[in-house]
Order: sequence, then C-alpha cells, then structure tokens
Amino acid sequence: MQKKYTLNFIDFQNDFVAPNGALSFDNKKGDEALILKTNAFFKLLPVHVIENAIVTYDTHFIQTYKTSEEGKTFPIHCVKNTTGWQLAVDKSLLETKIPTIQYLQKSTYDMWAETIDKIDTKILSNTQEVVLFGVASDICNKAALKGWVKKGIPVTILEDLTRGIFKETAEVLKEQPFKKAVQQGKIKCISARTFLARFQNERG
Repeated sequence: MQKKYTLNFIDFQNDFVAPNGALSFDNKKGDEALILKTNAFFKLLPVHVIENAIVTYDTHFIQTYKTSEEGKTFPIHCVKNTTGWQLAVDKSLLETKIPTIQYLQKSTYDMWAETIDKIDTKILSNTQEVVLFGVASDICNKAALKGWVKKGIPVTILEDLTRGIFKETAEVLKEQPFKKAVQQGKIKCISARTFLARFQNERG
C-alpha cells in the first residue's frame, strides 16, 4: 500500500524569493534558481502520489503589522492579496497533482500557532510522512518541523528546495530536538531528484 504523504510547502512567496520582493534573499535580488527548481519539481511530480498538502502563506495586514511580532524585526511584507503575498510558483501545478490542499494563512513564523487559519485535522489524521520544503530553513521551516517532530510524524526535507536566512537546513538539524530525530531516522534530508526516484520505486 502506498504511503500517505503530506506536502508541507512553506512561505514560498514573492516577497521572500522573487526579485524585488520586500524581504527577498540577497538584498532583494531573490533566488530565481530556487524558483525554477521548485517549479521543475512540481512538473515532474506524478499525479496523486502525494495525497495532501499544507501550503502556508505568511500573511499580514497594513493596519496591524506594526504591532505584530514580525513588525519588531522586519519591514512590512506579504500583505494579503498583493503580488508579494502570492506564491512564486505556478499554483495550478500543485492543484493538478495533489487531491487535497489546504492554503493556510498565518501571521507568525509558526504555522501551528493558529493565528489566522487552523491546520485541517483531516489532513493531520491522514498523514504518514511529511515532505517539507520552502523558506526559510531557520525560521518558518524550523517552526513547522518542530511541530511535526512533536507529533512523531516522520519528515523528509527536500534540502535543495529550501533556503535559510542565517542557517541552512544542515545547520538547523544539528539543534535539538532535530538532532535526536535525525539520529532516530525520523528526519531525513534528500534531494528533490532522490525523492522523485523514491516514488518511481514505490510504484514499481
């Protein structure tokens, strides 16, 4: 029987990765190579081999941002319904490949904080392994990963489809509780290509 995978695609929005985004990498140059690799992954992903997805959107509002936690550290970004708030990949690629998708809006780093939307419990109960990637490795990815570890659900990180601000995934995984989970085989880091090959193998 095929394993029930849930994709956790984190904050892959224009304001973080596209050129001239409000908080884009490399002094607003963005990371077009990462966008291309991520689009390529979705194009190559076979239909319906991932059952569910939780796609997070960092989401802010002009009226309340200054008093928010992020407002103490970062300039305003990912204002709802702006170009910067939109995903930096072709959204239709996800929707033609994955049957159940929750687009989860959050106003903090942590998707488990239930600041705007609450994670769909049906997706959680239908998850045997998580496939996690997006940005940023050392902030929002890290917060999401901590929640999955707490729930005891195995996580596969597609390392070449992630990027950090101060630390990359390999460095984050040296921290606890991630280091222990890696040692126990509950967190694995592989390339997108290796993951796609896994699907081919499982389908026989």
